[in-house]
Amino acid sequence: MPNKNNEHPRMNQGLGRLRGKVAIVTGADSGIGRATARLFALEGAKVVCVDIEERGDPRVDHLITNDGGQAVFLKADVSQEPGCKSMVSAAKENYGGLDILFLNAGTGVRQKIHEMSNEAWDHVIQLNLYGIYHGVRAALPLFMDQGYGNIICTASSLGVLASPRYPAYSATKAGIINLTRQLAVDYGPEVRVNCICPGPIDTNRVREFPPRARPVTDEQKAASEKRVAGLHRLGLSEEVAYCVLFLASDESSYVTGHALVVDGGQTISAQ
Repeated sequence: MPNKNNEHPRMNQGLGRLRGKVAIVTGADSGIGRATARLFALEGAKVVCVDIEERGDPRVDHLITNDGGQAVFLKADVSQEPGCKSMVSAAKENYGGLDILFLNAGTGVRQKIHEMSNEAWDHVIQLNLYGIYHGVRAALPLFMDQGYGNIICTASSLGVLASPRYPAYSATKAGIINLTRQLAVDYGPEVRVNCICPGPIDTNRVREFPPRARPVTDEQKAASEKRVAGLHRLGLSEEVAYCVLFLASDESSYVTGHALVVDGGQTISAQ
């Protein structure tokens, strides 16, 4: 439950669950990626923070190192093969290897399918699906050679249910869920592969997506919260990050091919 500052109360408490591990986080300088990169570092991981641009102030790696953790920042386009190869190279060059790959970068366009351009459709497919494809392919040779690895992908509650005007986004997120299962079958037992399916999370991305001429009002936020059937509020990025941490840690050693829904109850009701 968030505290009065709308922060997760345990974000300054590390237990060493990832001590000695090396992790890559894509989409790392905002939202869920930023919270997860910080939490990984807090739990002892060395983190390669990957984003296509610098979004945070301070940038996420600076935030981590200021807190005493270890992190580097890599500016890369993970929708393309060279960007994904460069992030795996950065992990090896800076920290000597890779244990955890969190493929979190994603995008969406809120338009019905007849309203979308081919370019808009292709852009969503390229980042959301090809970003997973290229990322996995870049890391797998290392994971297979060392005999272990852990891959976590960000899908969405909209990969489980439909929502008006999200055809490309929903299609890619549903694809990620089944790709997760397929990868778990093909590369286990050495490599575990899971995904998370966040529901409405209170991030700048949610507030600004789709692009609006005016900021989200309190009334609009309240209406969104009512649509979350169980908890009637938006989630925090940190609440999702703790679920990613579970999948990244040895605490989930018997979990693979799983889509972990983190949505406050959004998917338990048809309303």
